Amino acid sequence: MDKQKIAECLMATYIEELHEHISNITRELLRLEKRPDPGQQAEAMTNIFRVIHTLKGVSGMANVEPIRNACHLLEEIFGSCREQQSMPSEDAISTVFATMDAFEEIGSQLRLGEPIDEVRLNDLIPDLKRLASDAMNEHVLTDGPPNANKDDSNPLDVPPSSTAGNREESMLDLLLPVFIEELGEHVTTLSEKALAMEKAESPEASTDALTEMFRVTHSLKGAAGAVKLGEVQEVCHRLEDLLSEVRDGKTVADADLVSRILVVTDAISDAGDRLSRGESMESSPIQVVLSNWDQPLSNQAAADLPADDRSLKGSTGRPNKPVEPPVANLANHGGDEPRHRKQPEKQVPAGTNVAATPKRSVPSHSKSHPTEKVASIRVPAQKLDALLAHNGELLVARGRLNMRAKDASDLRDMMSDLKSFWRASQRKKPARSGDRSQRQAFDFQSTNKDRDAAVAHRLHGAGSASPRTEQFGIRLAEIATKVDQLASAMEADNRLLGQTCGLLDDEIYHVRMLPFLDACGGLERAVRDIAKSSNKQVTLRIEGADVEVDRSVLEGLKDPLMHLVRNAVDHGIEASEVRAAAGKPKEATITVAASLRGGQVEVRVQDDGAGLDLGRICSVARKRAIEVPEDPREQARLVFAPGFSTAKVITDISGRGVGLDVVHSQVESLHGDVDVSFEVGLGTRFTLMVPLTLTTIRCMMVRVADQTYAIPTTSVGRLVRFEGSDLKSSAGCDTLILRESPTRLVALETILGLQGRESESHLSDKRLAVVMAAGEQRVAIAVDDVMSESEVLVKNPGPRIRRLRYFSGCTLLPNGRIALVINAANLVRAALGLQTHHSQIVPTAPPKRIRRQLLLADDSMTTRLLLKNILETAGYIVMMAADGQEAWEIAQEHTFDAVVSDVDMPRASGFELTERLRAVEATAELPVVLVSARGSDQDKERGIAVGANAYIVKGSFDQKVLLETLEQLV
Repeated sequence: MDKQKIAECLMATYIEELHEHISNITRELLRLEKRPDPGQQAEAMTNIFRVIHTLKGVSGMANVEPIRNACHLLEEIFGSCREQQSMPSEDAISTVFATMDAFEEIGSQLRLGEPIDEVRLNDLIPDLKRLASDAMNEHVLTDGPPNANKDDSNPLDVPPSSTAGNREESMLDLLLPVFIEELGEHVTTLSEKALAMEKAESPEASTDALTEMFRVTHSLKGAAGAVKLGEVQEVCHRLEDLLSEVRDGKTVADADLVSRILVVTDAISDAGDRLSRGESMESSPIQVVLSNWDQPLSNQAAADLPADDRSLKGSTGRPNKPVEPPVANLANHGGDEPRHRKQPEKQVPAGTNVAATPKRSVPSHSKSHPTEKVASIRVPAQKLDALLAHNGELLVARGRLNMRAKDASDLRDMMSDLKSFWRASQRKKPARSGDRSQRQAFDFQSTNKDRDAAVAHRLHGAGSASPRTEQFGIRLAEIATKVDQLASAMEADNRLLGQTCGLLDDEIYHVRMLPFLDACGGLERAVRDIAKSSNKQVTLRIEGADVEVDRSVLEGLKDPLMHLVRNAVDHGIEASEVRAAAGKPKEATITVAASLRGGQVEVRVQDDGAGLDLGRICSVARKRAIEVPEDPREQARLVFAPGFSTAKVITDISGRGVGLDVVHSQVESLHGDVDVSFEVGLGTRFTLMVPLTLTTIRCMMVRVADQTYAIPTTSVGRLVRFEGSDLKSSAGCDTLILRESPTRLVALETILGLQGRESESHLSDKRLAVVMAAGEQRVAIAVDDVMSESEVLVKNPGPRIRRLRYFSGCTLLPNGRIALVINAANLVRAALGLQTHHSQIVPTAPPKRIRRQLLLADDSMTTRLLLKNILETAGYIVMMAADGQEAWEIAQEHTFDAVVSDVDMPRASGFELTERLRAVEATAELPVVLVSARGSDQDKERGIAVGANAYIVKGSFDQKVLLETLEQLV
């Protein structure tokens, strides 16, 4: 692998690690914002500091200097807060959140191969420097003589509750096997790079090896800290100090240094072995190394090690060379004292046995069996997707082989019938000499020896039957035997392949399964930001976090969940004072819950807000020429129409009508369905039903009008056979009485509009019906025949075929034909006469597009020209005004389709202009879009109050947003 590929591989790893670190920091910041108890607060602060420190190191290794420099400032901020045992301010937490967003933006640029744009992060650097300076100044003040009146008790030393302790120990038990595996990999790398540094023929090679050792040691130190293994963390820290001295030129990288590094790696390796066996670290080599780190040691010190630890166990790469060097004075390399972390309460005086005061007692693992090593590797998601695709093709091949096996079985049955017919015809012939030998020759159950004897008898003229007849009988017997053998072999092969494919499918299924919590990343942050900007108090609850779902399904759920949660905070939750007046708690709750429903997972996004306003929904629908159904349930579903929004003003959060439409389309792309229900004053609930996995789904194959269709079994309630006499009429529709409940009956070909037979005539025939359900709605679908039930791989029809109302995909049948997969939810709604989509009422001949006229008001010439160019390029006719007063005067003389105005202008502001326009009947309904640098909540609320239709902040200005907003308004 050349250097370019290595660099690309390292950068891909860094980008993935960057995202993980950002998620961890965000999670701990949200935890801090909830003001936890002192024990949890200290743990969160430590975790943030550790992750920032690690991110700074890896960013330096990846040469991403903007992030490394920012992490240095963050490290100072949280380091000072941790040492002072104080909480960071709300301003500091908000600044760190903004910094994480800037980090995420840089990560996206690196992922796309674009140059790094540091503008957003550079804008935050002054704030970070100010916070770091404030934290350091407070630290200087607290470093003076202690105040006699000051309470010496440490609020962060309060022991956590037993529940928290049990949870922490449970988490450590899960992490420990992974750490042991990681430790082995790091020790191997350290040993290899130490030997490479010793044998390096150039300074560049030595530097590369040293850099890799430093990185591995740093990673191992962080991992040891995460599982609270103090001895391993401490020895890694000291080794890191030693490597730093080598890097800074204070220590020479000679053979003696390499030998001592290898002794340290052996001690770390021994610690991992002891952890695997569940043994204590008492008197272990790592404690000997720590206790003698700063002291000159002789060969006698090495003798103090256990006998099996005096050698380097082969990890040094020198199995044939006896290891003589002792655990020598590692402090002799370099004139300066090694650097230690600023934790004086944890420092150990020289000569003190570290084993006597370990940082954390090693888990005893009193279980009877030792901890098993968990082998794990990092596999790109694309490879798992490719494996899934190949497994799907194998599934199709297995189906084809199953069909061939059935064909062979049918052929065997045909041969059996032919055999019976032949034997019967031979018995009807008159008996002749040699008849017994002939019958033996034609007996299909006879052995080869008997047949050979019969042939010999015939050749010697013993029988009088025709030689051709005898030869035909013999050959027919041989063919029958071969067919029987082939059919049996194909059946055995089919069973074996079925078992193997089943095991492979199960393994792929489990490898791709991830906890539902992975789809909820970023939801809490979104709730926090939107609630803060709208002065609301909202708590997010996640239930069913451990429910495992296919990775592709989780990825497809992330955007819908984000849209639904944002929509709940912005539209569903009332302001705190409104909730209090209604007798509700000021703090609202949004619940995101996942639960299993057979082969599907049900995801609920529920809030305790005001519920849906059906009156406003129907009003907006009529204004947009969308047909309004009579059923209230379907009226609620209008919110899924493309571009639909009930927001009174369009902002950067809501109002552009792209949220719930995206939810509906993306859930349908997952072969799922989304529904909405509500109670006025109590809240709204969105229910998403998606399959657990997209690898394969179980379907019932039905035949209608010579076409085969696949119905997912998760939507099938039961099968019923009916006759014409079983049909009842209700409201002009055919119904069946099933379990004393009337169920509407509709023929599948009628819904699909298939040509052929008249539904009135064939519904009277004896037929089958599949009872299908979608939520609480149920209908019986009449079909010609139910063929089979099998696992199928569903594929998307492709980009050329979009918005198939009744189908969610297609599958390849074993016979090579294609079967369409039914979208059960839409089919049930169509059978009940409900809308499955919301079409706009448009004239048959659409009119020619008319160029809309806009009035643009802004006191900045540069901004006016920029916006004018954008709008004219989009096809608008633009007239400009230099302030609100001029715009008002122009509006009295001309007719416009919309007004785009700044807020801060001389003579009349954008707010004043909007108020004047609303006060006049001619312009009372004229759409007004305010574009301003003022993005505070008060400004947005005032814009709503004066009657603006949209409020766009210049700081996050995107011309696409402006054009989409105008397109929606005009």
